[in-house]
Parts: sequence; structure tokens; C-alpha cells
Amino acid sequence: MKLQDYERFYRADPVLFEFPERLADTSERLTAALRPLPRGWERVDSGWWTRLRPPSARRPGQGWRIHVSVTLPHLERAAETVVEYCLRHAIPVDIVRGTAAARALGDLRADRLTSADLLVLHPADETVLGTALGDLTALLEPLPGPYVPGCLRHRSGPLYVRYAAAEHRRCPAAGHLADPGDEHATVPAFERPDGTLVPEDRRPVFRCPDWVALPDVLRADLKVLRAPPEVPFPFRGVRALRLTTGGGTYLATDTATGKPVLLHEARPHAGFDAHGTDAVTRLTHERAVLERLADLDCVPRVVRHHVQAGHHFLAVEIPEGRSLAEAAAAAFPLTTEDRAEKEAAGYAEWALGVVARVAAALDALRHRGLRLGELNPEHLVLGPDDRVVLSRLETVTDLTDDRAPSVGEEGFTAPAGLRGRAATAHLLDVLRLWLLLPVPHRDRSTLRVLTRAVDQHYPVPPGFGATLLSRLSRSAEREADDHAGRLAAERPDWPALRDSLVAGLHAMATPERDDRLFPGTPFGPAALGGPSFGYGAAGVLYALHRVGADVPDAYVTWLADAVERDPDPRPGLYDGLHGVALTLDLLGHRDRALAVLDRARPLESRVIRPDLAGGSAGIALNQLRFARATGDTALHDAALRTAVDLAGLVTEGPPAPRPGTSPPYGLLHGGSGIALLFLHLYEETGVARYLGLAERALGFDVARCGTAADGALTLFDGTFHLPYLHGGSCGLAFPLKALLRHRPEEGRAALLAAVRHTCGALYVRNAGLLRGRAGAIAVLAALDGPGDPEALRTQVRRMAWYARSYRGHLAFPGFRMRRLSADLATGAAGVLLALDSAFGGGGPVLPYLDPRSSYRRAREGR
Repeated sequence: MKLQDYERFYRADPVLFEFPERLADTSERLTAALRPLPRGWERVDSGWWTRLRPPSARRPGQGWRIHVSVTLPHLERAAETVVEYCLRHAIPVDIVRGTAAARALGDLRADRLTSADLLVLHPADETVLGTALGDLTALLEPLPGPYVPGCLRHRSGPLYVRYAAAEHRRCPAAGHLADPGDEHATVPAFERPDGTLVPEDRRPVFRCPDWVALPDVLRADLKVLRAPPEVPFPFRGVRALRLTTGGGTYLATDTATGKPVLLHEARPHAGFDAHGTDAVTRLTHERAVLERLADLDCVPRVVRHHVQAGHHFLAVEIPEGRSLAEAAAAAFPLTTEDRAEKEAAGYAEWALGVVARVAAALDALRHRGLRLGELNPEHLVLGPDDRVVLSRLETVTDLTDDRAPSVGEEGFTAPAGLRGRAATAHLLDVLRLWLLLPVPHRDRSTLRVLTRAVDQHYPVPPGFGATLLSRLSRSAEREADDHAGRLAAERPDWPALRDSLVAGLHAMATPERDDRLFPGTPFGPAALGGPSFGYGAAGVLYALHRVGADVPDAYVTWLADAVERDPDPRPGLYDGLHGVALTLDLLGHRDRALAVLDRARPLESRVIRPDLAGGSAGIALNQLRFARATGDTALHDAALRTAVDLAGLVTEGPPAPRPGTSPPYGLLHGGSGIALLFLHLYEETGVARYLGLAERALGFDVARCGTAADGALTLFDGTFHLPYLHGGSCGLAFPLKALLRHRPEEGRAALLAAVRHTCGALYVRNAGLLRGRAGAIAVLAALDGPGDPEALRTQVRRMAWYARSYRGHLAFPGFRMRRLSADLATGAAGVLLALDSAFGGGGPVLPYLDPRSSYRRAREGR
């Protein structure tokens, strides 16, 4: 998942991650999508689209497609025309289901490659393609619309053509389009004449596959596309910084001067914001604002404006300096207690000084009758001589405007109802809190905890936190129960908090839905919910069971039915059938669990990943468990065969990265998870070779670890230094602890002590178990034991920083902190497990982390 992939899941629900296609839009459905069909025609609703298919329509796996791209005011007419034509000529057609869906597809944060997929025809062959292009050109020629990325425009009208794949297939040559290390990943793929599969190239440039001849009807269009522009493009691109449906932002060079510029692109009729304004209108507005403020040193200078092929390009100077987000991340002192004690005072002075300089810049705008609607640290540049530059002015509006901005990052915008000084004061207060403690918040009780933490960790003036709380509370959501306050108490009432968390999970349950039982964090660009252990229902039921909470029969039935419904399941522990089987068995449904295992068996041969999450190590651990529980020697033999294969892999050296992917690392995807399998086998057999293999596998991850100046141990993933349970240094704690029990070694003991120190981090961005503070709590509870150790108590109290309310019950946000989640990996289920371990629940929070727990026989002296 890239960060922008999460954006689509914020649209349909303001509280939970949700598929955008579930947006309520019944009243805005197109009549063309609802019209009665001739006998034999089929109507299928699929996501944003309604698909109309004629009787006995042949569905080729690939072929030419016609896209009809029109603006919203003309959509109803175009849809009626196109559908009538397709019904008359028996052409399959996909039609956007309504105007709300069309707005969502064209939204600034939507997928730029599907943003103009409003009407798509599937001609059976090139003859039908040519006839349809001629007929529809005559019918639709006057209608305007956005350019369709990756397509060839036919003449000057709203018709665009591309050669497309109709099916998603497993494609070994997927390259950058999918993870080649994931043997279950599918992508739109072509079949070449020789039968080999190649992924469809969905980059936003028209390309015809090399084995496909361009139809004669398109030759003139390709000639127009390749013709040199009448006016040369005055910029030379360097690299894209941001791409959206409305255009992009690039680092470029002005060819006239040779100087670098920041180039903002806007596509006409595309990239709509919350007010329905397109990218060109917004860029035109921003240009006018920049020119109006040209004499101020707090805004960038306009270099030039250029229009080419309808696209608008605004080049502005690149302010000297770096963004406030970068500067704050580099200087932020609340990483460890020691660093905070030494650096908090200096950082607070710097941060509040920056806010004062930003306030002066905003005051300069106010004197011109303008205010900013968003104050995003990414768009604030700190230059030399204390200069602050407001690098993006898309949200500048009149002082009297009290609307919320139409674009902007959630959490950094002025709420509706504020204007002038009040709106600016709110933005500055948000920035003050973000600089001192950057934790997203919504509830008033959580805000109270955060402002108290600011008073605790910084030498700010008396009443600083209370003043911030008073001002920011005016726009925060009221909370009936002080969940954050109760969690932050010196002695939290765990039974009451546990009951509230459990009640919140039950309140989130939707057994009436087929796609999900509990809301979670998306785990793929089109993946949300489902039955899996890591991000789906199985993990939540596991957590409820582990803390002794009720698991209704309806939940169990949903889980068992969900894996039967899945037409293409994965076999893995965290992402597939083995995790579901484990959960069903723990809940007392062995027959159902064994049925799921039987379904997994033929899929296991396709697994090529060696890891714990979805690979062979996790599967083998689960096979060992079920072999002991059932006496099934076939399961045990399968696990041993896997161990032999992994032993060979480990002996050869660190797992090599596959093309287009990072090297595997950490507990779930790297050597640490493989080490757990060998440790389990050693506990079962006493064969010393397994200890050596575990030591070697763990060493692959240890070699990627480093110690920072503040003493924190992190694992380098190729880009970032990570402390987390999922793929960071904290995940090493469990195999390290097991190895130390059998092979005491000074260096290994020091490494485990460094992990313990890292788990005491003061600031952690996310709440969750696998990539957040809950994971640190789980590790501390496993290393030091539950109960009263001060480090553990402190981390539990800091979980209050993330506390939210859902229907009056305690809840927690998922990854990125923008929406609530119930799942085990990122949400409330994982937090429930971690807190239960901290308060004495006993045992590791996740399956198979403690090799001793699975074996009843004791081995003295080992």
C-alpha cells in the first residue's frame, strides 16, 4: 500500500474505512443505468459501474475499448445516447451508475487512470470498433470532457480508445505492477500470441501492444498524437513529486533560463474538489492570488504560466530551505526520555518561534483581505533569515468566507463556520499542537490528554496546554465518556476498559454484510475486511477469545462461510486459510477448522514465500499444531518437508529480494519468523541443528539492525529504520528470547536489552499492534512480565493519546490514524490483546511467538 492508496477509503464514511463504492447515491443514479433491458440482456452492478451485456455475449480476454469522456452536466445525455446505441447494436457497455459515482471517480484524490471511465464500450472486433467510432462521433461530437490517461483520442470529440485486458491473472512478469514475491497477486494481463502472459501497461501514455496492429480507423489519430506541438514546451521535466487526477507537481527546469522551477499542472474538467471545482479553475485562482501577493516575501514568485493541449502549467520559484515537516521530523525530541530531557526546551522554543513567523505571514495575507484554509507543514518552507514561505495557496479565500476548504489534508484545515481571524487562529493552534505532539485527534477527551502531555514534556508557559485545549475543543467532537482519561489514569481500571473495548468491537460488527464482519484498515488498493487473521474477521475473533469475551455463533458462521465464498483464497497464516482454521479451532469448531485446512492443502504447493505472514513458515507452524491436536501424521510430515526446504534456503544465505520488491525482513516477512519455526521444532525434537538454523535465520534480521544515538535499536528495511513488531527491531524479541534460553550469549543479551529500551519510546505515531505502540506494550509484557513495571505502565497510559469513541465505547484508529479500525494488525483487536497482556492476560499476543507454549514436555537443562 502506498500512502495515496488509503485516500479512496476515506470518502464513503467519516468514521470507518469503507469501500468508496458503498457511498449512498440511490437518488443520483442515471436513468440509463436503470432502464428496462431487452429480453436476454444482463445487468450487473459492479463497484461504481453498471455493466450491460447482450444475450450470449462473448467476453474476450483482451481487445479494443471505447471510452466516452464527458463532463458531469452532459453525463445523463451521453449515457442515454450510448446505452441506446449499444442496445440497438448488441455491444456490451459499462456505465457509471450515477452522478455521485462520477464525481467520486473524478475526485482530486481518486485513481487518475480510472477517473474518466464513465462510459466504456466493448466492441467485438475491429469492424464493430470502426463503425461505433464513426456513429458515436456524429452523435456526441460537441460534448466536452477530460482527457482519458493512457488512451488515444479519436478526432476532437469525447471518444478515446485503448487496447485493454479484460481479466486479472497471475502474471510472473508483473514487475512494478504487483509484488512478484506474492504468488497470489493478480493484475490485468494480456496473452501474447505464443501463450505467455504479460501485464497490461496502465501508465498514462497510449501504447499499443507490439503484437497488435493499429486499426486503420485510428492511424490519423496516432499521427495527431505524435505530431510535434506548434509551440515547444518551455520546461524540461526532472521528476514528479505528486500525481493526481487533476494533474501533478513536478521538479522541472525552465528551458529559457536553465533555472529549476516547481511546475504545477492542471488538466481541464478533471481533479474535482469538494466544491465541484476542477483543477484548472483552482490553478487559475492560485495564480491570481500569487500575482496579487507578489510583493510579499512569504509567497513564491510566479515564473510563468503556459497552456499546452488544454493543460495549464504554472511555474513558480522553488523556495530556498526545507519544509516544516522535514525540519520538525529531524529536530523532534520526544523519541526517548533521555533525549526529551535534554532537547525539549530548545525544540519548544524553536517550534513556537516558527509558529510566530507563520502567524506573521498569515497576518500579511489578512491585510490583503485573504485567509488560508489549510496550514499543512508540508507546504510551509523554512528559509534562511527566518523567512517562512507559504508554498501552496490553493485554499486561499476571502476573509468573509466561512466554508471549509475544498481541498486539504484532514486535520490541518479550518472547520466550516470560522472566518477571518478565527479561522487563522484555529490553524495556528493546530500547528502548535502538531509541532509539539503530532498525534491526530478528534475526541475532546483525547485532546485533553494530548495537551496535558505537552505541559508534561515541554517547559511551556503555565496554562499553555489548558489554553490550547480550550480553543481547539470548540471544533472537537464531544465525547460522552472520558475513555482517554480513564486509560491515562495512574491505575487504569482494566476490567472496565476491556469491557468497553469488547463492546466497541461488537458495536462495529456487521454480520449482515458478505464483504466484512468488522471494519479494518485497507491491506491493498482494493482490499478491505474479509476473513483473514491479520486484517479481517479471524484476528478479531481470536482477540475476543483470548481475553475471555463472548464470540457469538453468528460471527463463527460468518467466518466459516466467508472462506467458502472466496473463489481464490490464499493459504497463509496471517492472510489466508491457515489463520482462519486456527481461529475456528480455538473457538471450539474443529470440524470447520479441518474443513478449512483441507481446502488449503492443494494451495500450499503454490507458496513460494518462506515467511510467517503468508508463506511456508507460518503454514508449517500451523500444521505442527494441528498434527499434535489431531494426530494427523500427514500434517506433521508436510511441516517437516517445509523445514527441510527452509533449512536449505537459510543455509544458502539471506533471502534475496525479488525484482521490484524490497528484501524480506522482520518477524512477519523475514528471517525472524523463519527462526520461530526452527525453535518450535527444537522444542519438539531436541535436535540441536534446529537451534543453529534458528540462530542463522535470525541473524539475517540482526544484521539489518543498527543503534541510533538515542540508544534505540531499529531494523533498516532499505528505506526506513523501523522499530515495530511487524517488520522492525521489536519483532526480534521473541526468537531472541527463546534462543537466549537455550544458548546464552552476551551479545544476544545486549541486543534483547536494546529491544527492551526501544519499546520505551516516548512518541509513537500509530496505535496498532503490528506497527504502533500496542506492539511495544506486547513486547514489554513478554520480556518483563505483566503487572507493575514502570516502563510498561507508562506505555499503557500513553495509549490514551489515540483513544477514540464509537457509539459510546472505547475504540482505536487504524493505520494513519484517520479512521477507526477493529482489526488485529492496526486496530482495536490488536490493542485489546496488547493491553490484556500488560494487565496479566498471560502468554504472547500472537500465535507461535513462544515456542515453549506449544509443547507439554519439559526438557531440563536446555
